[in-house]
Amino acid sequence: MKDSITKLTNEVWKFIRSDFHPASYIYTFLFVSVCIFINYKTGFYKNHIRESYYTGNSYWTFPLFYASMYYLIAIPVFILRKKYELLTSPKFYLKSLLFITLYGTSIGFFVYNHFAFSSFFSNEYLFLMRIIAQFKSIFFYFIPLVVLKLTVDKEIEGLYGLSKNKNHIKGYFKLFLILLPFIILMSFTADFQKAYPQFKPWKYGEPFGCSYWESSILFQISYATDFIMTELMFRGALIIGMTAILGREAILPMVGFYVAIHFGKPLGETISSMFGGFILGALAYRTRHIWGGVIVHILIALSMEWLALFQHFRQ
Repeated sequence: MKDSITKLTNEVWKFIRSDFHPASYIYTFLFVSVCIFINYKTGFYKNHIRESYYTGNSYWTFPLFYASMYYLIAIPVFILRKKYELLTSPKFYLKSLLFITLYGTSIGFFVYNHFAFSSFFSNEYLFLMRIIAQFKSIFFYFIPLVVLKLTVDKEIEGLYGLSKNKNHIKGYFKLFLILLPFIILMSFTADFQKAYPQFKPWKYGEPFGCSYWESSILFQISYATDFIMTELMFRGALIIGMTAILGREAILPMVGFYVAIHFGKPLGETISSMFGGFILGALAYRTRHIWGGVIVHILIALSMEWLALFQHFRQ
């Protein structure tokens, strides 16, 4: 185990040694920290961003919000690092804005909640909406990324990190085993039990004749698929897909964007996403694949779901 973890640690350390620029790292950390503080102090995401779902403005609110987080890090970082050529690069703006818009539109798409399924019971309708919410990214950005890969980014191996390359893959499984005891301990906290499980089967009865456990498994399949799509966007498109244009400068803007998608989650999870996003981004840059992020994300997410179900039913 030690050798595998050491290899991963060395990859991150090699990236930091080659990339570290004090001013840009300090700026990114302070900017993201201030944004986190403001969000959880004022309820910004809850009161303004998430509320846009119900006002019909989510289709543009989310892309604008995410673009702000991305470019308010990217542009100052380029200036601090004196990468002035990136500030005037049309390819940078066009490609990054395309990725941000695809993801933001996927998150902001909410009109499916108004679809009419008159033959379904209310609990079946609600269950179907949850499944659609997890799978919609396939249509909004997985398919466009496939098209972009086949037409523009032909030279990138695999689909933005979903490739045959699996360097250090064993280390990610062992990393999860190291984290698992902490996740188990966290499952006993009130904040965890309030936020998880993401899918609460007791609220849906027995949709389409499914038991609690069957509906949970169906949801978790869609949940895992959504994590693959998330890694494909953040460590795939925004790191591997942007490297030809930005090089190592692709990492820090992605971190800010990645933190922003956690603003509706518990504070501890949002803070950890800043460090986790950086580490997974550095590893994707070094290894040129995203399998590690996929493995760690899915294993952590599903373990949190099952631990939360255990905590609920043991009470």
